[in-house]
Amino acid sequence: MPSKTFGSNQSGKAFAIVIGIDQYEKAPLLKYAVADAKSMEDLLVQQGFEVAALYNERATRQTILKELGDKLARSVGEQDRVVVFFAGHGETYKVKGGSRMGYLLPVEGEPNLLSSTAISMGTIKELADAIPAKHILFLMDACYGGIAGIGFRGLPYTGPDYFHQITKERGRQLITAGGADQQVIESPELSHSVFTHYLIEGIEKGSADLNEDGIIPASELYSYLDSRVFNFAKLKGHNQRPEMWALSAEKGEFVFLATNRTDSSGGQTS
Repeated sequence: MPSKTFGSNQSGKAFAIVIGIDQYEKAPLLKYAVADAKSMEDLLVQQGFEVAALYNERATRQTILKELGDKLARSVGEQDRVVVFFAGHGETYKVKGGSRMGYLLPVEGEPNLLSSTAISMGTIKELADAIPAKHILFLMDACYGGIAGIGFRGLPYTGPDYFHQITKERGRQLITAGGADQQVIESPELSHSVFTHYLIEGIEKGSADLNEDGIIPASELYSYLDSRVFNFAKLKGHNQRPEMWALSAEKGEFVFLATNRTDSSGGQTS
């Protein structure tokens, strides 16, 4: 179970911005992005988050930036936690010399006019720096590259001292459904994208609590998503593998509590 030290480092409020877009004006339509976002909204509310949701026509570039850059930046405090969930199109713009820039496409965004109609990862990073929260986690159900951050894989060291440290320090992290040149799988059998299906399962059922200590740091959640999404995609003859990035040099981590973890006998632990 979480240590007393961990609890003392999680004294702030929890906020979330949830964005889902199916009905794009100038880009291909999606089937499950709004359903994904609404399910994620429900989960976060259950977890005690104060959630602002933007679906379809409300998810314009101006409104998204207003929620993140104006409202959220003014609402949260230095001990608070923030989740930003986005389900929609991600685009990667390749420039001469081999460099890339990633973009999130709002409802009116145009794939051929990314700089003027989409939201760049550079902007996302600036917003993450400006929001005064202790921990921020971006969960992007989109595949794209050009992320200005530090990528990493694998599970971290675990133990009371480790969890005390990651909840004490500030942190900005981002997990994407896949990398550049990959596509998100939307699965009729799951009624979700494969990424969001395992994201919700991992948190809600506690399945992502891989070491069964009652705590799910973002890095542990990522390890769970990495294997499940990759293997599901492989069975469908598809290539999709989530990526995780640190958007700042600070080493703090966003942490979920695994309140409904299933024990080995099939019962529930809390």
